[in-house]
Amino acid sequence: MTVNPIKQLSIAAAVTAMVFIGCASPEGPGGAASRENVGYVWERAGVWSMGDAATAEVWQQWTSHFDSENLEGLLGLAHDSISIELNGNEQIDGVAAFEQRISNWFAAADVSMNAIWCVPIQYHEEDGTPDNGNWLLAGYEFTSIQGDTATFTDRHANVHIVDGKIRYAKIYTHEERSDVIRSVTLSVDMNNYTGEYNSVNVYGFFNDWCASCNEMTDEDGDGIYTATVQATEGEMEYKFTLDGGVDLQEMFEAGAACTKTVDVYTNRLGQVESDTEFPTVCFNACQGCE
Repeated sequence: MTVNPIKQLSIAAAVTAMVFIGCASPEGPGGAASRENVGYVWERAGVWSMGDAATAEVWQQWTSHFDSENLEGLLGLAHDSISIELNGNEQIDGVAAFEQRISNWFAAADVSMNAIWCVPIQYHEEDGTPDNGNWLLAGYEFTSIQGDTATFTDRHANVHIVDGKIRYAKIYTHEERSDVIRSVTLSVDMNNYTGEYNSVNVYGFFNDWCASCNEMTDEDGDGIYTATVQATEGEMEYKFTLDGGVDLQEMFEAGAACTKTVDVYTNRLGQVESDTEFPTVCFNACQGCE
């Protein structure tokens, strides 16, 4: 099968008949082979079935390598004849061009990739023979920081994976925005906390709510932990948590003076207009420890 017909496929019919699954989700009862073919390509119906869950694992590795700026890991998953179509009729063809483009990008910017969802699907020829690879529909967020500017993009990709390597990808950008980033120093006083803990962390919009990504330090041993993070100008929602997880995070009542509540989530709220240092607060309180 050539790549051309699939580039122009209409995804909608196939997706509406499928259950969106997480990238780590196993196949359902009976496996992909037992699922009825659905969807269409041009005038031919019933050409898609659920794909191999191993395809989603390849995508997980791919996004992880992008997030850690691991060029060697990406090259290990790139097919020799990899082709990537970007917005604006821009295209990358071949592993050498891919290596040059990505290495230059990593050198110029701080890149992070947050995978959100993915669905592996299998294409079948007219005689029912399955394609020698699997397709993947994947949604993700991309952040690129250069200097004091962060660019955020909301994207999805149609990806063709053959023999465990990415052969082709078509990238669609749904939203893109750029914001100025600032250095924000945060500190929390743990002297009134009576429980046990091994580490203190801060998390929020600035690190995609990763509870283990920003560990705080107490260099002078006075019980006050500090961290400096990079956040965009405007509202900054965040929380302090313990041991790099969410089980021991701060818990606030809706309406507390230093918080903002959205749906069921009540978080600390600060305003970032320039490089700044927020006042030291007591863990799980709006003010300093007494």
